Order: sequence, then C-alpha cells, then structure tokens
Amino acid sequence: LSGSVKIESEYLVSVNKIEKEINTKRKAKEKMSKVIKLTGFFVNSLPLITSAIEKTVMLKLNQEFNNFFQKFFSLLISTEDISIKLDYEFTPKIVQNSYDIDYTNLSGGEKTAVALAYRLALNKVLNTIYSTIKTNDLIILDEPTDGFSEDQLDKLKDVISELNNCQIIIVSHESKIESFAENIIRLEKTGH
Repeated sequence: LSGSVKIESEYLVSVNKIEKEINTKRKAKEKMSKVIKLTGFFVNSLPLITSAIEKTVMLKLNQEFNNFFQKFFSLLISTEDISIKLDYEFTPKIVQNSYDIDYTNLSGGEKTAVALAYRLALNKVLNTIYSTIKTNDLIILDEPTDGFSEDQLDKLKDVISELNNCQIIIVSHESKIESFAENIIRLEKTGH
C-alpha cells in the first residue's frame, strides 16, 4: 500500500506541475493574443484612422486658407473676369473668362497680387493655428507691389487694414505707400 500511496503522490505532484504549466501557457497565450490584436491595430487600423484625421484637418485648413486667399486677392484685383481658388494641394487655380489659365500668363500686377494674397493668407492661417508665435502681430513685406497699378496700390491700404496687425513693415520703392504709412524710414546707399 505504501508503494501505491507513493505512486499516487508522485502522480498528484506531476498533475499539479502539468496544471501549473498549462496555466502559465494559457496566460502566455492570452498575452500573445493581446499583442497580436495591438499589432493588428497599429498595422491595419491606426494608419486608416490617422489618414482620416489628417484629411479632415487638411480639408479644414485648406478651406480656411482658401477663404483668406480669395478675400485678399479680391481686395487687390477688382475685376470679375478673374477668379482664384486653391486646389486640394494648396496650389492656386486661376480662372479668367471661364478658362483655366496658368500663373505665368497673368500680368505683372496680377502675379504680384496672387503672390501677395497667398503670403498674407498663409500668414493669417499660421497665426490662427499657432497662437503662441511671438511675432504673430508682425508682418514684413519686401517689395509687395511690383507691377501694381495705381488702383492696386490704393487697394493695398484696404488689405493692410484688413490684416489688423500691430506692426507691418513694408520695404518698397513705391512712394504712394508713404501716404498710408505711420512711420517712414528712408535708407540711402552711398559708396557701395
């Protein structure tokens, strides 16, 4: 009988050992299953979610940018036969008399108006998004009126008022800008 108790005892020890091993392997399998699910999420689902968020944010940004761009352009160019908008890649699309035209086919003043409207819209959007920018009330424009007509120069004052910045620095050879500047600094280059 003592031999049979010993065998039964060894059997119980073996069974307990195997049960512990089975439990350890079940826990490992559960952990592995969780890791596989997480990996599946990061590989399959997260890129789709991120892409959807990015598209939504970029669409909103594009709409806001486009609104400012069209607003500034319309303030500078008061003709109904030219309209402008941004495509989904933030590239200006110009329509004149119902035809798509290339930027290079615009007059000098029209090209400058497109470029200036784009820069001002970009500035507005960036200052809206990044309110912590320490220079968000400052804008510096270097020769922003190249090719502008007298009418466009007059409209620049309206655009500057619309910007509502605390400080706008304009570098220009155009004397008409002096009529709406608060402070004028003249620089003269002599002797190289």
